[in-house]
Amino acid sequence: MESSVRPERGLSELLAGLEATPAAYMRAARRIEAGEFPELQPVRLAFVATFTVEPLRPYVMVESARRGLLACLHIAPFNQLEQQILEPSSALYAFEPDAVVIAARLEDIGPTLLCPLALPPARVEEELAAVEARVAALLEGLRQNSEAPALVFNFPPAEFVEAGLADAGFERPVAGLVQRANERLATACRRRAGAYVFDCARVACEVGLDRWRDARLAHLYRVPYSAEAQRQIGRRLARVLRATLRPPCKCLVLDLDNTLWGGVLAEDGLEGIRLGEEYPGSAYKEFQRRVLSLADRGVLLAIASRNHREEALDALARHPDAVLKPKHFAAVQIHWGDKAQSLHAIAAELNVGVDALAFFDDSPVEGEWVRTQVPEVTVITSPDSHLAFWESIDESGAFDQLLVSAEDLQRSDMVRNQVQRLSLKASGVSLEEFLRRLAVRATIGPIRSDTLPRVAQLLAKTNQFNLTTRRHSAAQVEAMIRGGAVGLWMRVSDRFGDSGLVGVVLALPRLDGEWTVDTLLLSCRVIGRRAETALLSELCGEVWRRGGRRLVGEFIQTARNAPAATFYRDHGFAPLDGEERFWAIALEKGTVAPPADLEIVRVEAN
Repeated sequence: MESSVRPERGLSELLAGLEATPAAYMRAARRIEAGEFPELQPVRLAFVATFTVEPLRPYVMVESARRGLLACLHIAPFNQLEQQILEPSSALYAFEPDAVVIAARLEDIGPTLLCPLALPPARVEEELAAVEARVAALLEGLRQNSEAPALVFNFPPAEFVEAGLADAGFERPVAGLVQRANERLATACRRRAGAYVFDCARVACEVGLDRWRDARLAHLYRVPYSAEAQRQIGRRLARVLRATLRPPCKCLVLDLDNTLWGGVLAEDGLEGIRLGEEYPGSAYKEFQRRVLSLADRGVLLAIASRNHREEALDALARHPDAVLKPKHFAAVQIHWGDKAQSLHAIAAELNVGVDALAFFDDSPVEGEWVRTQVPEVTVITSPDSHLAFWESIDESGAFDQLLVSAEDLQRSDMVRNQVQRLSLKASGVSLEEFLRRLAVRATIGPIRSDTLPRVAQLLAKTNQFNLTTRRHSAAQVEAMIRGGAVGLWMRVSDRFGDSGLVGVVLALPRLDGEWTVDTLLLSCRVIGRRAETALLSELCGEVWRRGGRRLVGEFIQTARNAPAATFYRDHGFAPLDGEERFWAIALEKGTVAPPADLEIVRVEAN
């Protein structure tokens, strides 16, 4: 299924009905590579592998184009992992990749694990440790020479098992050893900035092991994958590549009638809508379960429906087979008005841009209307059958992310807590009294490996209170800190709950005691609690302790960051230019005083 991100007409014609054959993909790839589609975003992707990768080229290029990307590929010589990655002057780094794929077969880097009958039990841990150590060394070498994210292939299930039918009951089954090797590989990736697992094992299961390998290709050309496997790897890799470049949508906006249930509530009534354990109601119930899984990983849910509000909410609350309840929706627009306007209202209520929304409706007419009226919204194409609803949302890639943080898992609770805060704020008390009752606490500490993934996530998606909107990767932040930068994170909590890690600041040393603020951002959900003042105060103190005597800030105006426009002026900085882009302040001890109505907890470096 194609992505919901619709290419321009010429590319649409190329991709529509493209045959799933190597020849068709090669013809399409040649047109893409020739530059016929300038609307595509260029991305430089390098492959380093223990097997022949070249046949993947047309599949990666075409499927990347389907995702709006022009993949420019560099394929390193066969089986030269260390030679390419550990050598700073290698062709890999001369290519200056935006992302690097490391693809190694277990047969090549841990073959003894596939021979359990001859493997003494004491050797198992040694062999697993050796696989992890080699992957870790490659990732360390890559990070020393490049800030590009690494996409590391994990290992598909073994095609051959020595013990045959007895393998599943054997004390060291091949399947278990491959799984343990994948766990070690995942551990190596988690411990390093900008390293992610490419789930080749999942792709192999989806294709099927009987269609995964082509013996002729494997023996003649050292290509371990069949043509069908190559196509599916290309599809998944394009999706992962897009996720490294673009933040996911924050909210899924759903219709109700014939979307979350079958039928029309106003006509069929609560008892007449199709939702239950029998088909077709079972398909809608399963769809609701899948949507709830999005909420569990941090995606906000909202409703935009033409319906009677009270009846619709009552149906969600009272229907015995409704998996999604009113409490699961962060915003609700149920009325007989225009859905494009509903999307604007939802974005305003959630304090996000409309470009953070993805919209799914069973009606293609509604989808096309939203596309024309609110083009910034990601409209997920509705399939012909309700059986494919979830597949359409999943394949759109709108919610693809390579990291699920603790803050993501807690987002639903955070939204409910925010409703309580807004209720308190609307009670008519003064700002000072409001903040006093909130009992806000800001915990601030230096960026280290444990907080780096969440820091990178914020850098990728924070727009409103972000003074420069620079999109540094985790590896780039790590390199800046190694080079002497001050990097601080901030968590904010209050009596209603913990908002999580919501603030980041990065400052760089210059000459003669001058430092510059490269990045200062704050999640929109804590704006207005003076946490930004606490973060700036801690930054000024840390820079002063390091010998800084002048701090220069920068405000790069965008269409979204108006809430941060007066930040430097409000904190005593003086403009350095007529455009008010650069601001400066002389540093002394306590230059920017911390807010009196907020408690600051400092976390010292280890």
